[in-house]
Amino acid sequence: MDVAVIGRCFSMCPEKERIMREREGLLHVLEIDEKTKNQKRPKCDPSKIVKCYSRPSAGMFMTDPNQLRPGPVLMVTLRYLLSTVVTRTDVKWSRIYEFVFDRIRAIRQDIVIQMLDIPTSIRLFEPIVKFYIYSNERLCEKSLNEFVPKFNNEHLLECIKQLLVMYDEYEQYNVDKSSMENNCRTTIEVLYILLHLGDQVALRRGLNLPKKYREEPYIKKALKISLACHVKNYARVCREIRKLPSLFSIAAIRNLQYIRRDTFEIMSCSYNSQKQTFSAYKLKEILLYEDLGNLKRDCDLFGFNFNNGNVAFENKKFNRNILNAHPEQHIPDETLHSFLPAILLSNENLLLNEKNKKFTVKKI
Repeated sequence: MDVAVIGRCFSMCPEKERIMREREGLLHVLEIDEKTKNQKRPKCDPSKIVKCYSRPSAGMFMTDPNQLRPGPVLMVTLRYLLSTVVTRTDVKWSRIYEFVFDRIRAIRQDIVIQMLDIPTSIRLFEPIVKFYIYSNERLCEKSLNEFVPKFNNEHLLECIKQLLVMYDEYEQYNVDKSSMENNCRTTIEVLYILLHLGDQVALRRGLNLPKKYREEPYIKKALKISLACHVKNYARVCREIRKLPSLFSIAAIRNLQYIRRDTFEIMSCSYNSQKQTFSAYKLKEILLYEDLGNLKRDCDLFGFNFNNGNVAFENKKFNRNILNAHPEQHIPDETLHSFLPAILLSNENLLLNEKNKKFTVKKI
């Protein structure tokens, strides 16, 4: 039986690593002491340097307590990353994402090595999941040099599935729920459904949740949207996405790339004609496009003619080899930035009541 290791590092970065990274010039720009930034070997700011992720390798001793941060320190570190770092405006946000993404991997690594208890792990994983979802919207149009959606999504799905397992285990084996009173399980369950619209596994989980969660209004709404997606009622799906609070809408619009692709394939059969056309303005509104330029780009991608504000759907021209439409950012950077850090760190009630931050589609 494995014995849990208890970390003895009470700073965001172990001293051994700090000395090594200073010596080797491996400090990130977000960790450098401003007074030394012009020096050949800048020094770190002790209040900014955070333990970086390192891959386990042969002969590497990963369980040294002096290199591991206990739960409370991990929580302080995560709050620093998701409040102080992500809200900075003097560095490109893609650079901030790169830094936070790596440091979160190190946090997750410390959680696993120490085998932290479920309540502590849940409180750490919840904002991490929100960070991945938020980042996907903010950086989805960036080049692969700045943001790799597949990599971000892999980590998102890995973390959210771990969270769901921990929720289930805690619900099943713990009578005393007092230590979990402030968790945002309802929010995470909603996010899981919205991230997997139309997916049978996600639907089955949602429908089999304990009654106290299944009766929550946003879980009911998420299930309705997912069922509509399952039967390919995409017009209704998009209408309902408009009405969701910000974080929920960000999770749901992650599905728009395949929803748009599927809609184009359906319309290439329903409106198959060399003469009949469909209004691009109406299609833009239905599928939540931000502007006609992005709609035209997808029409070109799938092989449809776009002329004078109309789309000609011809089944024989539809390119079935393309699996997704182009990614599109739906909420401007300025608006997204104004959500920080509350959208990542707020509890369930704050999130579900943010009525003034609903997703809306710009009118043409």
